[in-house]
Amino acid sequence: MFCFSLQGLFGMKTRLFDQPNFYYVLFAVLLIPALLINLGVHHMFIHTDESRRALVALEMILSDQYIAPTLNGEFYYNKPPLYNWIMALSFKLFGSYSNFAVRFPVVVAIIAFGIAIYRFIAPVKGKAFAWLVIIATITSGRILFYDSFLGLIDVAFSVLIFINFMLFYTLGRQGASLKLFAVSYFLMAVAYLMKGLPPVVFQFFTLVAWAVFMRDWKLLFHRTHFLGVLFFILPVGLYYYFYLQINPGSAENLFTTIFSESSKRTVTDHSWLDNLKAIFLFPLENMYHFAPWTLLVVILFAKGTWRKLWADDFSRFAILVFGLNILVYWTSPGVHPRYLFMFLPFFFAVLFQAMNQAGGRFERVLQRVVFVVMLLVLATPAVAMIYANDAGISAFQIKLIVTFAGMLLICALYLRRPAFRWLILGIFLLVLRIGFDWLMLPNRDARGRGYQADAEKVASVVGDEPLYLLGPNYTHDATSFVISRARDQILSVSDSAKADTFYIVHESYFNPDMHQDYLKFRTKSDDYFLFLIKLK
Repeated sequence: MFCFSLQGLFGMKTRLFDQPNFYYVLFAVLLIPALLINLGVHHMFIHTDESRRALVALEMILSDQYIAPTLNGEFYYNKPPLYNWIMALSFKLFGSYSNFAVRFPVVVAIIAFGIAIYRFIAPVKGKAFAWLVIIATITSGRILFYDSFLGLIDVAFSVLIFINFMLFYTLGRQGASLKLFAVSYFLMAVAYLMKGLPPVVFQFFTLVAWAVFMRDWKLLFHRTHFLGVLFFILPVGLYYYFYLQINPGSAENLFTTIFSESSKRTVTDHSWLDNLKAIFLFPLENMYHFAPWTLLVVILFAKGTWRKLWADDFSRFAILVFGLNILVYWTSPGVHPRYLFMFLPFFFAVLFQAMNQAGGRFERVLQRVVFVVMLLVLATPAVAMIYANDAGISAFQIKLIVTFAGMLLICALYLRRPAFRWLILGIFLLVLRIGFDWLMLPNRDARGRGYQADAEKVASVVGDEPLYLLGPNYTHDATSFVISRARDQILSVSDSAKADTFYIVHESYFNPDMHQDYLKFRTKSDDYFLFLIKLK
């Protein structure tokens, strides 16, 4: 009887491993700890944009001014305020200005990205296909091992743009309807209030792609299109109306800055040599950033692949939207990989479609290559044992062993279940990310931790006394954020000094005859020092 029960148990496990739902659920369950473990433990000096978003959101709450954002007490024009509102909401939700609260919206955005991919792709290509696209997008290297633990705009922005792309496939195949244009232009307005001009560019190229896909240019000049534009103009115009009530006379500065921010990395802002270099390096660099799934790109070179892709309705739409929209970035030096997140579902959908068309032999060869890479990655826990700084990490060796054992078991499952190898690869990457969260994040970048300690020391020395930035502001936004949240006060810029007040000055402005030095410290630069001073 015992043997019968044991046999039944193993039989049940075998059947479980043969169900795709098991892998979907396992991926979803592991994704949460992978994204949340030690999310807030890393300091704020890793990325300038993250600390800037955090500082602007913090100053919104401290000043109770949400329409006209400020940075160090001065009007901030570079980005509209929507993402700062989201971050401020996160601060209020968690009741603190913690690093975790700064980054939590990105976790929500990644989950929303997965849901959006499933919502639009599953009805067209099926549940299994949609899950492959979700897993490849979320576990691509740049998202899983960098941007998913930073409080940046780009994932949330990409969700809006991807949904807007897909509206032209789902609603757009029915023709020029008011529903399509109203929802599309409203999403464009929301995206604009998050990041400025880029969604306008996306809308233009997507409309062209849609017209080519539908083989009907008259759709662009339909009356419902012109009515739909109002759903962009009204919310954006309303925001600027209220903004100019608070900061009158700033319209020229506001719009020229937004245009400059959106064009500074495009082809118009660089030499022809830089642009030529970017055209050549762009695909190579992004193959690296979005690995390991970009390995599948070799399948596009198989004979007859493009003809078969073009014959597939959804693949043809994806190629058109991706191909036209990517041109702006492909020809522009200085483009960050995070600007491309909204294209990843289309890119991976085309790759998986091509793989399905190429036949099993090609896929098996790729899977063998992937398995070799997985075996090489198995060595990372051993490398962590040798090189990782385990100071302050509780149960370091246990976490190391658990990570290695989990990766080893998944490699074994990868061998035994060839039908689910791409799903298992995604799960393998999540376990690797959990190990990274445990073993690397807490002690990553000792220099940045030193900058944070210096900023906290400034707040401790000053206490509740007045503190300003004097003269040109050389203080990094992360330093300002740490000081401001510790004191619960905005760290503003001042043009003049008065007695009995603390100031932060650049070393070139420090005068020992005039200034009483309280602290010498660094911000995110080893090129100069800052001084905490009072007038003598």
